[in-house]
Amino acid sequence: MSGEPEHLLILCVDRDDDLGVKARVQTPVVGRDAALAAATKLALSDPEEADANAIFAAVKRLDELSSKGTDCEVAVVSGDINRGIDADRHVSREIQGILKGSNYTGVILVSDGGDDESVIPVVQSLKPIVSVDRVAVKHSQSVEETYMVLGRYLRMLVFDPYYSKWSLGVPGLILILAGILTVFGKVLDAELAALLILGGAFFIRGFNVDRTVAGLLHRGPTGYIRFFSMVTSVLVVVAGIFTGYSDMIMTPAANAVAADPSQLFIFGGRLVGYLISGSLNLVWAGVAIYATGALLSHLARDSVRWRRDVFLLVMLGLFYLPVNTFSEFLISGTAESTLLLISYILLGLAATFVLTTALYPRLRTKGFTDRD
Repeated sequence: MSGEPEHLLILCVDRDDDLGVKARVQTPVVGRDAALAAATKLALSDPEEADANAIFAAVKRLDELSSKGTDCEVAVVSGDINRGIDADRHVSREIQGILKGSNYTGVILVSDGGDDESVIPVVQSLKPIVSVDRVAVKHSQSVEETYMVLGRYLRMLVFDPYYSKWSLGVPGLILILAGILTVFGKVLDAELAALLILGGAFFIRGFNVDRTVAGLLHRGPTGYIRFFSMVTSVLVVVAGIFTGYSDMIMTPAANAVAADPSQLFIFGGRLVGYLISGSLNLVWAGVAIYATGALLSHLARDSVRWRRDVFLLVMLGLFYLPVNTFSEFLISGTAESTLLLISYILLGLAATFVLTTALYPRLRTKGFTDRD
């Protein structure tokens, strides 16, 4: 085998068939003159086409090797405009046709990089590749690779279910609702709907709500308990905030501020007091629902973290009176409310001190903060 004369095929592959689509050149093209004619025709049809430069480079390599006494030939094969497996099969068939007529000992692949080099395994399965020449003309390789990367990301955004629901699903829902509302003359409602949908999508993805919910539901019955308590607590807290806001805007202080915004410095504290007073019960109930759901879930899973939930419920009860008294102090500002506020704060601090210094260390030694 070592004494066999070297006979090389200098091969240029046009995987996306620019020769056939742009220059109407039929492949395979074999021979120096035919390759030059094909490259010239392709360059005239599209002066910025990188495959034309790759063919010229293949002819130049032929001349260089021939001048050194190496027996070689140049050929150009093409694939399919849709790339993929059809292109590789077409390239394989054309290379087999070329190899059938001559006893080539190896192949020198001349490529403009990027997509064309994906046929290397195809060529290697038919004849050994002794060298690969990469041709980069005015950064055409980097540009082509950039387009390939962008193409992959675009396909991911369109066909990957995880990404398509955000890249296509959310904008599609906005367009549908906006179109329906616009038909009925609700242009402002369409804008509001778009803002709400976008805000909801950003909130869900930003705080990882979708994965958190999916993780909860995968836990089985205990996960459903946590999910129900979480949704219910959010609804109750939102209802509490709206209730407090409604109570606040119905007060004389709100009317005074609406008539003269400079009065906000006088009645601002009172308005905050009405907001806290009106929303306190529901907000506290919402937080308690969440803690209770977590408690039931941890008890059902026999997790030691139920102690933390009990601790949270106790602290929630301790903070209720000081916060409620604080809202009354903001509203009335009387000496009685001031004394009550101070006394409740002191009692809350004392109870918190007892819990954190006496009970918390004992609970911690029993696995209070262990992960389940």
